[in-house]
Amino acid sequence: MSIPVVLLLIASIGLLAWLARRAAPHPAGSAWLARTLRALSEASEPAAIVSVLSTEVATGIDASHVEWWRRSTDGAWESRLGRIADADARALDAWVAAGVVWQRRGEIGTADAALGALAATGARLVAPIRCGARPVGLLAVGGQPGGYPYDARAVDAVEVLAHHLALLAERAGTAAALAETRRMLQQATRLSTVGTLAAELAHEIRNPLVAVQTFLQILPERLDDAEVMVDLRVVALNELQRVARLLNELLGMARASATSFAAADLELLVEQVVRLLQVSARKKEVTLERRGDVLPVGAADASRLKQALVNLVLNAIQASPVGKTVWVETRATAEAAEGPYVEVVVRDEGPGVAPEMRERVFEPFVTTKENGTGLGLSVTRQIVADHGGTIAIESAPSGGAMFAVRMPLVVAPAERRDQAA
Repeated sequence: MSIPVVLLLIASIGLLAWLARRAAPHPAGSAWLARTLRALSEASEPAAIVSVLSTEVATGIDASHVEWWRRSTDGAWESRLGRIADADARALDAWVAAGVVWQRRGEIGTADAALGALAATGARLVAPIRCGARPVGLLAVGGQPGGYPYDARAVDAVEVLAHHLALLAERAGTAAALAETRRMLQQATRLSTVGTLAAELAHEIRNPLVAVQTFLQILPERLDDAEVMVDLRVVALNELQRVARLLNELLGMARASATSFAAADLELLVEQVVRLLQVSARKKEVTLERRGDVLPVGAADASRLKQALVNLVLNAIQASPVGKTVWVETRATAEAAEGPYVEVVVRDEGPGVAPEMRERVFEPFVTTKENGTGLGLSVTRQIVADHGGTIAIESAPSGGAMFAVRMPLVVAPAERRDQAA
């Protein structure tokens, strides 16, 4: 058999194989694409997205590999294959911002210079990922067996996947912005509460300082007086310790902290809130009482949970007329059908909350106070929800309002016991 005949046979076999591939059911069908889009939507972490791309997508379009390149905050492009930075990264920025799906069909020309670094990694099909005109990533697809070019259906599928990843990136950015806004809102509410408490603590601190001042003034003249050296000294030290404790608790309220769940002494946490707000209650001539079950240790973000309880108790004090009482009642139950839970009820004898306002008061910027911001209860409900709990308003038996916070008790190991300082 002559060489030309052999070459003709080889070419014919190659053509037949290509035609067979075109005639066969295309893997990148609608069912496969829908399944892949759903898998990408359910993948909450970058590693999970990479796994879907490496399996579902690579198999679906018969690609040697699929790489998800992401633009980092420093302007470089990164994937499992490496990092592209400097001039090449800037060239990719420009291409992704304005480019369309690109498929390599031979040597890379001058116009495609921005894709040279990707082609060096084996990419044969590249789709840009952008939010608006902002480049956020790209999909780089390796070649098919035999070096065949991708047909229109595979190119369209990759373009749809890139668009879907852009939507996921936009959603993640929106979620991050929302979380940051929520954090700032909680911090603003916290500082507003601290400002109110600080003004009231200034009066509370004055009396202990007078006692200390008196002790220091008479000390030089009565060094031999046992009453001065023992009794008055003890009074002065106790007053200073009380001031230090109040200031520490106030600073704990003001201190910004990232959300962190750990073992927390819930009983101590409630005691600290009641002790801190006794100052506000006395100034308003309202009695603040604590009663109920001793709460156990449980997993909680102690700082934020304390902020939520301070908001509720301070609201109750401010709503109470002179001579009335605010109760902080606690309950711990281990035998509920839904599992163990704790409940904190703040009850006052004020005017109460009208039925039509009981849901609206939890909305941002809705308030019944003359000088209120309308943020405290909104933030409080979010904190309680973050702990898996609920908050409800009811009418107190003796009149006034009753805010009931109910949260599941997640027991933490004793060695992680946090004193909720």
